[in-house]
Amino acid sequence: MSNLKAFVTQLIRFFEDLSATFPEERDIKMALEALQGAQKINPRLILDLFFEHVYVDLAEAIRNEDVQTIIAVAQRKITTQFNEMLSALSIFQKHWPTLDNDNRVAIFKYLKVLVVLCEKAKGA
Repeated sequence: MSNLKAFVTQLIRFFEDLSATFPEERDIKMALEALQGAQKINPRLILDLFFEHVYVDLAEAIRNEDVQTIIAVAQRKITTQFNEMLSALSIFQKHWPTLDNDNRVAIFKYLKVLVVLCEKAKGA
């Protein structure tokens, strides 16, 4: 499996889990559908979106599990732009205080793996 395919597969799994955990969040469901469509047409676009809107600003915060930085960046980005990646970041803003520890751990595991896979796929 190529690094790009591994990254896209993992990102889609993350959004599937988010959609199952937060069925009331329509933005996540719509983002999942968009990612699944883009996977067939242009998987590199998915990588580029994640890199630009998540990795660049948040890779270190994700590695350090710095929730406050993630929330601050998510709030800033959500108010100025929208794309599929930001619906996942909105979870930190909307639901983090009420999430149980297992869900918090699972979210950070996904994000940490995605950061590593993004680096590999980008050749960083």
